[in-house]
Amino acid sequence: MKSVSHFLLCIMCWLPAGLSAPAVAHYSCDVDLNYGVVVNDDQLRVLKEYLTLYQINHQQQLFVAGDWLTLDDKQAALVTDYAKGLHSVVPQVTLLATTGIDLATDTVQQMFLSLLGSDHDSYEKLNTAMDKMKKRVRRKFRYARSHYYLGPSSSEVLDELAETDLMVPLSQTLATSVGSILTTLGAMDSDKLAVDRTEMAVINQRIAHYAATSDGDGPPVDTTLPQKARWYCDYFKKLDMLEKQMQNTIPQLAGIDLIQQTEHKN
Repeated sequence: MKSVSHFLLCIMCWLPAGLSAPAVAHYSCDVDLNYGVVVNDDQLRVLKEYLTLYQINHQQQLFVAGDWLTLDDKQAALVTDYAKGLHSVVPQVTLLATTGIDLATDTVQQMFLSLLGSDHDSYEKLNTAMDKMKKRVRRKFRYARSHYYLGPSSSEVLDELAETDLMVPLSQTLATSVGSILTTLGAMDSDKLAVDRTEMAVINQRIAHYAATSDGDGPPVDTTLPQKARWYCDYFKKLDMLEKQMQNTIPQLAGIDLIQQTEHKN
């Protein structure tokens, strides 16, 4: 599966010799979601399309296929820790994805414009593709009022780029998944991102607010967007370990694997 980071890296690879700039570095966040997950103040639900596979109320009441399960102390502790982690990270990653992908695509567009100019044959196609990718990210990472949603991994094709020889690799399959977005942001050079101190301060404040209101974890406030992306990737891996423990101790969850560690090939 090609990640969004591969998409951005390809742009740098195709620039004429001597013009490429080190806006990205090799990094891969090998985490994806097999299902959607939505959280609000009191509840989280894991969704397969519109079907709720399980939900956790108040970070302690577990319902699987509509049935309220009675848990022992060990099971209850795992469910609480897992729910607390998702309640904390889902709003933060939603914000990071929707804000960060704008910054990442704007950076690529500015670099393309400064190096090749707006008269280049592929400039309009690049703009169209970037706009579509941002819209797809917003469909996958959504929030309204106190509800935050992360969508499952999926593969999509940008047909606008398939017609030109220069941009053929850009028309290859893209993934707008949690892992691919964190890969994109984690690989970006923070010095090249199109973001000023005021914008970064606002982002830091909002992320810190989400962490504080959920009584959960979050990256250090003064970290860059790439550093935040890598922190969230590591956090999802910790939640995956918790999920595996829940699956081992709660049989009804054995076949429901929300978080998956996988390999994004570049």
